Formats: sequence, structure tokens, C-alpha cells
Amino acid sequence: MLGKRNRKKEPEQYEKQVFLFSPLDTLDEVMGIFCEAFGIDPASGSGNTLELHKGDRGIRILVVSENMGEEARDCVKDQRDRTRSHFMQVKTEHADVRLNLFYQLGLAKSFIPVSFVQPDDDFAEVEDLLIGLLPRLLGVMLIQDEPGAVYCGGEDGERRLVLSETGASDFDKYLPRTGPLLEALYPDLPEEQRSRRGRSRAVLEAYGIFVPNWYPVIEAEGEAHVRTPEEIARRAFALVSVALYSECLVGDGMSREEAYAFIRPRMAVFGADCEEAGFFSPDEWKYLHDPDSGQQEWINGTWQYECLYVMEWALGLVDSLGFPDHYCDVPLTVRLLKEYDSVEEILAASHPRTAAELLDACDLIFCLDWACVNTRLYQFPAPAGMDGGVTQEWHKSLNWLIGYGDSALWDEVSTDT
Repeated sequence: MLGKRNRKKEPEQYEKQVFLFSPLDTLDEVMGIFCEAFGIDPASGSGNTLELHKGDRGIRILVVSENMGEEARDCVKDQRDRTRSHFMQVKTEHADVRLNLFYQLGLAKSFIPVSFVQPDDDFAEVEDLLIGLLPRLLGVMLIQDEPGAVYCGGEDGERRLVLSETGASDFDKYLPRTGPLLEALYPDLPEEQRSRRGRSRAVLEAYGIFVPNWYPVIEAEGEAHVRTPEEIARRAFALVSVALYSECLVGDGMSREEAYAFIRPRMAVFGADCEEAGFFSPDEWKYLHDPDSGQQEWINGTWQYECLYVMEWALGLVDSLGFPDHYCDVPLTVRLLKEYDSVEEILAASHPRTAAELLDACDLIFCLDWACVNTRLYQFPAPAGMDGGVTQEWHKSLNWLIGYGDSALWDEVSTDT
């Protein structure tokens, strides 16, 4: 009887796939980074695929970049949107990290699946090699382990966990890598505006708030029409009057007649009790005398405390504007103006901010309001604990202070983002 012929057993092979997302949108640029890393001549004509073999180990890299055409754009969009949707559902205490991962993935213009085949299941070495390339790719890498997670490369190329499916992260604050800085995008931008945005960016980075590098800057000092201290003092008095009237209606349950009677003596002292005095905007004067105003209008009126606070800061009655993550101290804000019986007294006690200070604050709030508005569009909470309402009122006030919109009147000041 013939014995059975022994067949040589093939070694077991392990396979794995990871996915890289990069904001670089040019195939040649992305392929060049991989070719350099693996010592391959970019002119060797490898198209959008690299296949590397060393013994019984193999790596296959596929690059899909938006500049390859409509089908490629659809592929990149589908992959980034699906990955964003998945990780935005992760429950985590690192909410701002999750938000900024959302932005990082949204910036992706190249999708890069990488497949490994090797005789063992320890893929850490090749994963770390790819992670070391992420700073050059300005991207992140999704590893679908248990749990799945997104990683980036640290300053020394080390692996850093951005967010896992269990909500873990190596970061307290994580900011997307977004490519060229403002100086490269706008090489002719005057130094004043570059420096101003640099100061704004330092605050944004300290709080871990993402704002795109391309986000425009505000006007230069020579183009601004900064309000005079007298204009600011008059505006402050109008705002405290509107806010107190509204609080009487909302918080104290007064009738409209009682609320107006409460603020009118101070209006008379300031000479602001007639429309012609010009303290109040047309909308404010109409509101104070509207017998049919309703609850929402009253609530809107109480928000004028935040605008008043900005005016008091602009006059130097408040030392620091601070960060818009809480309401102003209303009693203190009111008391600051109760000490004075005229615009002249307010001005005598004031130390008005310079145009440069006002523009610095305006550039920063311009960025912060973008962050609040954008998160609201996606139904996420505002980053860094900001209050979107406070931020918007500060934005309006600072825009008015620098004369935004051709020195628009108070009722017409916009808060574009």
C-alpha cells in the first residue's frame, strides 16, 4: 500500500487594513511622501498604488485624491463622512477633541487605504512607520481594532490616540493640522493684520478651538472707524436702560408702564428722555414705547447687559474683557454706570481703549463666533465651554466699536462669520 504523500504546509498569513485621511489634495504630493519614505523613485510610474514586498511581508498602499476626478472625489467624501458620523456618536468626556476630530476628518481630500500581509499578527512596527508620516501628510489614521481608534503622529513621530470608540484620548486639547498658515495663503497681508491674527491664534490654541487658517482677518487700523469715547458712553447708557427695562418685565413682573417709570428718572438726568436726544437707536426707542411687546422681545432686551459690559470694557471701566464662557456680572455692570449722572462724568472716569486694543478684541471674537456658529450648524455644543449668545452679543458690540459695515448704526450692525 502506498503511503500518503505529505504536502508542505503553507505558512499562515495575517492580513490587516488601516485608513489614512489627509487634507493634501494632489496625488503627486501624497505619492511623493510615500515614495520618499520607502525609497522608491516617484518617476517609476506606479500610478496611485504602491506595492512593497520584503520576504514574506507585503504592503499595498492605494491613494485616492480629489484631483483624480469626480469618482475619486465621491469616494473621498463617502469615506470621510462615514468615519466622521461614526466617531461623532462616541460618548466621551473629551467633547472638544471629538469636535476637532470631526473638523480634521472633514478636511480630508485624500483617502489612503493601506493593506498589510505578513506571517504574524504584530502590525505595530508598520503602523508606527505610517504614523510617523502623518505630520507630513497633515492627517490621521484609522485603525479598526477592538476598539477602533483614530491616531495622529506627535512632534517626534510617536503614536498618539486622538479618539477611540470607547471615548479614550491622549489629548486634553487637540487641534487639526490644516496646511498652509495665513502668511502663505495671503503673502501680501500687512504685518499689522498678520500679527493681530497671530495673537488671536495664540488664544485659540490655548483653548483648543479650531478656526481654519484661511479664515479672513478684519480691517487694519487705518481702515477702521473707531467710535469716539462720547459715542461709546452714550451707547452704554442706552444699553443699560434697555436692559433694566427688560429685566423689570421679565424678572420682576412689572407692567410696561411700571418698567418705563422705573428707568425714566435716570433717562431724565442724562437728558435721554426724548427721541431727539439721540441716545437710543430707532428700534430701541420703539421697543421702550411699544404697548404690544412680548416675552421674547423682553428676553432679547436682557441680553443687552452683555453689550453694556463690552462698552464698559471699551471705556476702561472694566479691566479685562475675559472669555465668553459665562454671563457678565449683571449687578456689577449696572452699578458701574449708576455712579455717574452724565456722559461727562462717565468720560471723566474712563480710560478708553486704543484702536489697536479694540481691533485685537474684534479679530478674536470674529474667530470665536465662527467656532460657535459652525458648531451650532452641526448641532454640537460650542467649544471651550463658550456661550453662543454671549459670543454673538460681544461680536455685535465690538463690530460697532470699530465701525464695521461703514459705521453701521446700532440696529444695522451685522455679525457675519
